[in-house]
Amino acid sequence: MIKLMVVDDEHWIREGLKRTIDWSSHGIQFIGDAEDGCKALELIEAHVPEIIISDIKMPTMDGMDLMEEIKKRGIDTKVIFISGFSDFAYAQKAVKLGAFDYILKPVEEPILLEIIERCISEIRQKQELNSRLQELSGRIRESLPLARQKHLEMCLTRSLTEREMQSAWEALHINLDPKRLIVMAMVVHEWGDREMDESGCSLMRYALGNLVEEILSQKGIRCLACPLQGNDFADIALIASLSEPVSEPDTSFGVEDLYRYMDGVIEDALQVLGVRISIGISGLRERTQLASSFREALTISMNYLVHGPGQVHTAPMDGSSAGHGSKPRPAEQLDYRMAACMGQLAADVLLTDHKADSLDSALSNRILHAMKLKDAGRLSELLDVQTGLLQELIKQTPAIAVRYEMNMHISILLSKWQELLQAKDHSKASTITHQHKLQLYRCSIGDWKAMIMDTFLIKDTHAPSIAHKRTIETALRYIHDNYHLGISLHNVAEKIYMNPSYFSRVFHEEVGETLSRYLIRIRIAKAKELLEQTPLKVYEVADRVGYRDFRHFVKTFKEWEGMTPAQYRNYGA
Repeated sequence: MIKLMVVDDEHWIREGLKRTIDWSSHGIQFIGDAEDGCKALELIEAHVPEIIISDIKMPTMDGMDLMEEIKKRGIDTKVIFISGFSDFAYAQKAVKLGAFDYILKPVEEPILLEIIERCISEIRQKQELNSRLQELSGRIRESLPLARQKHLEMCLTRSLTEREMQSAWEALHINLDPKRLIVMAMVVHEWGDREMDESGCSLMRYALGNLVEEILSQKGIRCLACPLQGNDFADIALIASLSEPVSEPDTSFGVEDLYRYMDGVIEDALQVLGVRISIGISGLRERTQLASSFREALTISMNYLVHGPGQVHTAPMDGSSAGHGSKPRPAEQLDYRMAACMGQLAADVLLTDHKADSLDSALSNRILHAMKLKDAGRLSELLDVQTGLLQELIKQTPAIAVRYEMNMHISILLSKWQELLQAKDHSKASTITHQHKLQLYRCSIGDWKAMIMDTFLIKDTHAPSIAHKRTIETALRYIHDNYHLGISLHNVAEKIYMNPSYFSRVFHEEVGETLSRYLIRIRIAKAKELLEQTPLKVYEVADRVGYRDFRHFVKTFKEWEGMTPAQYRNYGA
């Protein structure tokens, strides 16, 4: 309700206004009355009325002084003055100075209520406007990150002028040095033990982008992450701003530090989020060349096809050698230089005369036939042949062109597989998840055979093989012998020569929990033992049980045991 008070030095006027009008029927709460301005201020401070009906002439503090004091204190209220005929000109002046209106004595109820209604209408309109402005401000705050991301996507895929980018970056608060920018393309190969749908993978991209922004921010490098929800080759684009060199111009200033930090990002992504990634890093350019830098980063990231996931791949510092990580072959260097000049990524794929014989229709048909017959031996032989051809092809053909052909082949296999499932009426358990599809589109040549067989060869999931049990036993021995080394799912899978994604599912089926939880269980148990039986400091215990990040160890221990390691040592044991 609208709050109202009356200020007048004549008692009978205050009582008359208070008792003769049914204020509540007009949506008004009468909060009280006062005989002068000084006493009115105490009531105003306590209740902040929206409407004040005040006499102009009063002892101690009159109506004009009261209105001035209200304005000084920043109180938003509307003042309606009551005046005698002799004070009429005075009341008109008060309206010019900010009073809402005035009414002559004796006060007539209809006239007063008409003024009150206008006053309430104006108050309601202002309240509604403020509400809309607050809602709009909230929406703007919420939509700013999305608008920033959409603009960055545009910068990475289209050539924009400096004028276009300057105005947009100022409006979107993009605080990056426009003269010294590096673009990184991040590829997610494994999404961890959790089974995620499309929405889950999308959220993981945001989480991964936030993790990188936080890590680089702690190192003094400004960075913005742009999750790529529909890109055929990468999952996140990162734009990093390097500070200017203090003395003479040096294009390598800060670049080597960034390379080193990104090695740490790969480790943290695996440790904190459970995802395995590769990163391709472009050269240093201005913001008008972001599209060229992104194509270069995408092309360079494709080195994982040969070298496997979990590495940083960089652009040559001088055009002849890679500054860090794996060294691009001459064909790849030519490819991303062309990409920097061409206006679209499709050109990167088509700029080759090499025919992808490893993925021709005849071999593909034989592979499909082996899948339909569930002939594991024949499928294995055919995939060995195909893998060998891919390895020869990539020696002569840009990696991004090979990746494009591999993805086309995977799309065909997925389509044919869906037809096979429908024809055979297989159970829902045989369907391929969104997460698994993404891993297919990001696998290296070395993982090609294992990924194809794991995905498309129908297995009897109700009868675990003796070989599986022996494999898991080997894995458990390795885990118990090496948990303190900070091992991960990929390390264990690599040790037993099994595809990480497939091994994760087999491990869960055999052991009854994910490998990550099993590792945590072992590490926390050993940590408790060390806390109880040794004087080792908490960070030393963390290192002994395989946690490189002390804060991550403390957080995990608390989530697992309900208290910190220090509390456990003092009270828990």
